[in-house]
Amino acid sequence: MIWAIDIGNSRAVSGWMSHLKVLKRHDFKTMDLRKQKDAFRWAKQLKRLGTAESFIVSSVVPPVDEKVRKAIGVIFRKKTDFVDPTRKNLGIGIRYKRPKEVGADRIVNSLAAKHLYGAPVIVVDFGTGTTFDVVDCRGAYRGGVIVPGIGMSLKAMHDQTAKLPLVKYAKVQKVIGQTTEDAIRSGIYYGTIGEAKEILRRIRKELGVKAPAVATGGWCHIFKNADLFNHIEPDITLIGMAILARRNHA
Repeated sequence: MIWAIDIGNSRAVSGWMSHLKVLKRHDFKTMDLRKQKDAFRWAKQLKRLGTAESFIVSSVVPPVDEKVRKAIGVIFRKKTDFVDPTRKNLGIGIRYKRPKEVGADRIVNSLAAKHLYGAPVIVVDFGTGTTFDVVDCRGAYRGGVIVPGIGMSLKAMHDQTAKLPLVKYAKVQKVIGQTTEDAIRSGIYYGTIGEAKEILRRIRKELGVKAPAVATGGWCHIFKNADLFNHIEPDITLIGMAILARRNHA
C-alpha cells in the first residue's frame, strides 16, 4: 500500500492505493498545510484512513513541502519521496529545455497516460490552471500548454469588474444566457471547449499524428459529453505517482 499525495495550488488530494487503484481518498485545502500544526493534523487524518509502506508526493507548492515531509516523518515515521522532474529514473524521457521548471504533476500525468494508453498521447488537466501535456511518438514528455483554469477565470471576471457576480459553475442548457450568471457559465463552458479543440488540433498538427486526448483534474467531469476526449480519468495524477513509486521500489 502507498499514499500518493497530489499537492496542487488549491487542494491536496491524497489517495491510499493498492497497485493502481485508489481505495480511499482524502481532500485538504493546500493553504491549510502552510502551518506545521495543520500539517500534523492532516497527517493524523491520513493515518486514521490507513498506513502505508511508502509515501510519494507531487507538489507544485514549494512552501508546504517541508511541512508535509516533517508531518509524515513524525506521524508515520516514514520518509517521503517527492517527484523531481530532473531525476533520471522517472520512467519517461524528458524532452524539455529546462526540466526543473516542469510541474511534478505534469510529469506523473504524462507517465500515467503513457502507461495506460500508449504513446503518443495528450493529457489535459483541468485544475486551478488548465495544462495540456504531450507525450510524443517516442514516448517522451515533449512539453505543452498552460492556460487559466475554469475556477480562476470565474474569479477573475468577478475581481476585475464592477458588476459581474462571482458565479458558481453549473451546466447550461443553451449557449445564449438569459441571465448574467448563465451568460458567464455559457462563456466559460463553450469558451473552454473552443479553446481545447483549437489547442488539441494544433498539437496534433505539430506531432503529425492524431494522438488521443485524456482529460483529468477537478473540472474534467463537465466535459464528459463534449466529444473532446478519448478518455476521462480523474485519478491520473495519483496513478502516475503509484507507477513511479512501484518503479522506484522495484
